Amino acid sequence: MLRFVINQWRRQRGKFILTLVGALIISAGLSLMFNLTDSSQGTVEQTLQKKWSSAYDIVVRPKGSQLASESNDLLEPNYLNGINGGISFEQYQQIKQMNAIDIAAPVAVMGYVNAVTSFKNVLKFPSEPGMYRLTETNFIENGFTRERQSHSVIHISQGTKVNVPKNASFFNEPIETFKNAIARNPVLIVGIDPVEEARLVGLDKSVRSNKKSRYFNSTDQHQSGNYPDEHIIPVLINPNSFNRGSYEYTIEKLDAPFKTEQDQQKLIDGLVKKQPKRSVLRSALTTYPAKKIQHLEIPASKVEENYLQTLIEKTNSTYVDMASAEGAQLLYKSGPLSFKPANSPYPSRWKTAYEVSASPTEIKNWTYGKQFFPTKGFRSLESVGRKIKKPKPGELDTVFPYLAFNVVGLYDPNNIKVSKDPLNELPMETYRPSSADLVLDAKGEPVNPAKSIDTSGNPVGLLTSSPNILTTIDSARAINGEQAISSIRLKVKGATTVSEESEQLLQDVKQQIEQETGLIATITKGSSPQPVVTKVIDDGKTLGWIEQPWIHIGAAMTIFRETSVGFSGVIFAMLAVAIVYVLATSYVSMLARRKEFAVLLALGWRTKDLYKIVLIEAAILAGFVSTVALIVEGIFSYVRNEAMNGWSLLWIALFSLVIYLAGATWSAWTIRRISPYEAIKTGEYAKAARVGLKLRSTATLALKELIGKWKRNSLSVLSIALPTALLTFFLFVTFHLQGVLYTSWLGQFVALQVGPMHYVSMGVAITIAILTTGEIMWQNVTDRRASLAVLKALGWTNGAIRQLIVLEGFLVGLISGVIGLIVAYSTIYVLYDLVPWNEPLLIGVSLALPILFGVIAAFIPAQLAARVQPYQELKDAS
Repeated sequence: MLRFVINQWRRQRGKFILTLVGALIISAGLSLMFNLTDSSQGTVEQTLQKKWSSAYDIVVRPKGSQLASESNDLLEPNYLNGINGGISFEQYQQIKQMNAIDIAAPVAVMGYVNAVTSFKNVLKFPSEPGMYRLTETNFIENGFTRERQSHSVIHISQGTKVNVPKNASFFNEPIETFKNAIARNPVLIVGIDPVEEARLVGLDKSVRSNKKSRYFNSTDQHQSGNYPDEHIIPVLINPNSFNRGSYEYTIEKLDAPFKTEQDQQKLIDGLVKKQPKRSVLRSALTTYPAKKIQHLEIPASKVEENYLQTLIEKTNSTYVDMASAEGAQLLYKSGPLSFKPANSPYPSRWKTAYEVSASPTEIKNWTYGKQFFPTKGFRSLESVGRKIKKPKPGELDTVFPYLAFNVVGLYDPNNIKVSKDPLNELPMETYRPSSADLVLDAKGEPVNPAKSIDTSGNPVGLLTSSPNILTTIDSARAINGEQAISSIRLKVKGATTVSEESEQLLQDVKQQIEQETGLIATITKGSSPQPVVTKVIDDGKTLGWIEQPWIHIGAAMTIFRETSVGFSGVIFAMLAVAIVYVLATSYVSMLARRKEFAVLLALGWRTKDLYKIVLIEAAILAGFVSTVALIVEGIFSYVRNEAMNGWSLLWIALFSLVIYLAGATWSAWTIRRISPYEAIKTGEYAKAARVGLKLRSTATLALKELIGKWKRNSLSVLSIALPTALLTFFLFVTFHLQGVLYTSWLGQFVALQVGPMHYVSMGVAITIAILTTGEIMWQNVTDRRASLAVLKALGWTNGAIRQLIVLEGFLVGLISGVIGLIVAYSTIYVLYDLVPWNEPLLIGVSLALPILFGVIAAFIPAQLAARVQPYQELKDAS
């Protein structure tokens, strides 16, 4: 049988060479596709793992801390800073001891201290007697407007010669007492587990290494002060300031007589009469006209740096009592923003939109004045003070924890192991402040270029600050109680990559945590940033729209699955074209050999013997493809300096065998239908279908020929339509989406970069399609030699015959282009919910290229048709 096959290939050298060329292209194409898939899949996994990777796999939060946006699988930026406790230390230990947990790093958002700092002798009061007004105002820059955060007015008398009653609403202390500018700055404090935090984000590596600065060690423990609400706590300081704004101080001299004793007594008596109850912050003197003496402005960043520098100077000092340590009162905690769904101004760019409104500042459990807080804000505040049931005379009814800071070191958040790429970072880390861009103004018009919106340090502001002071989790427990933990960030054993196995493992851990603790567990691994636009409203008026990268839960896993489907689609298209080519080759081969096989059957050959012939041919070609693939794989491995991929070779060999066995099965099925008598008698195996089409032109003749043998010609159409559809889709991605394949629900972030290798693979598929069409048209010409001879005998020129065959190729390409365009546009609609009808160039190229392929495929058959000799063909036919 083998010798018979070889002899047959020798007799039909032309088609044998064409078969070998097709096998070479198939083997090279399969090798290319498997190498492209391996490298691209690895690139996608690496991109998802490094670019869109949070420091933790799962975040655990207290029950009731769900956000409204989570219904859309979205988490707002820096959402952890808006959770104030709710997880007990017992629950933390329970999670930490689970077998699957590798790292469990808790975060305890303790609240804000009102850090007080002083600038010595910067306020200049005149020496002459008088009543002076000192106004202290803190302004913040929120990116929209310059707003007043706090405001206080006091009055001070100088050179008083009369007795001042205790209920007088002004200060009578020496003027030197007020020459220092006092600034109060809110600073966020967060408690962490030093060991787990070092393992999770490398916090220990971010600490400045010098003699005075170090990381937490086992000796750094909370200590109680002399009174129940006094605490000495170890802290790490971040000396970088994120605050925007300023502190302004104005000194004015009241326009009121004050030189003589009579003037002073008259002014004081009138004031006491107007305001019998003392109130230095709401003095009736505020209504008096005054003349400005001095105006001083200090940037808020300088205030914060000055305070932190005071702490830094005492780094690693030894404290014997509370008085020797710098400190501050822990006053309040800040709540989360309240987002409401809104209609997106540009749904094609921002699928999701929210709105947030400013309202009068609410301070829960606060009984003192609100002059040190903004009159309105976007968040609520809650006092951390402890109520005293029966305060002693002169004592306050609320006691706030006083924190004395034992500074052990300084840390730089820029050295922490979290993503810092502003285009790809996940905005969910504790150590970075929030950021946003003002993209639309109050009228909804684009702001170009976008204006950066940064945190202002305002605890009720739109954007949160990152903590400048870190302490230990045991300190948070001692101060805020057993449920001080706000969240727990987890790393899970074995969940190292973005894969289906890791996803299932994380789902199992999530379920175990929720069932055993009753807490909320959210899988953060496999999340990605997604741009979300938010309308900012104040007093019912729109200030503008800001864009922020929110967290799309599980989006990277969606990307992973979609890119896998995308790669599978490319491979499927390649294999489909290869299978169509082999089927077409087998079909054409059977058409050419029908008489030969009929004669063999008439001579007594069994059908099984013919089956063996086609199976041997398939096995030889499959082995040839595998051998060439081995050579190509070796070249790839040598160029990339890598070991050969045995699995790729195995898959290529398997696919090659499947492809050629499919062709052998097709041939075997057609062999069963051969009737020796009919085949030898008519010389025809496949009859042409009847077509009721009037022959009025060359075009109608070409169309009739195509329809008459629609089965074989449909293989030509299918072989060109498949790669055309994929090519159209890649062109859409390249030109319309700037070369980035993404999905409509992932925003603008990378899922698959369409590069040259994808077009090379399409080139291979198109080459196979041209071979398929060419071989089928070759057989069409062979079957029609007699009819072509008649046309030439009737006066058709060689050019007219060529034109007829080329026109058939043109029609095959046109039909393939229309089908490919329909498939490609349907895919684009499903993925992106749009149909690019406004892309005439894309439509034109998608139709022109398959027509070109059809014409190229028809070139050689047209030449063969033109060489038909009428006399010889008509003689043979008769």
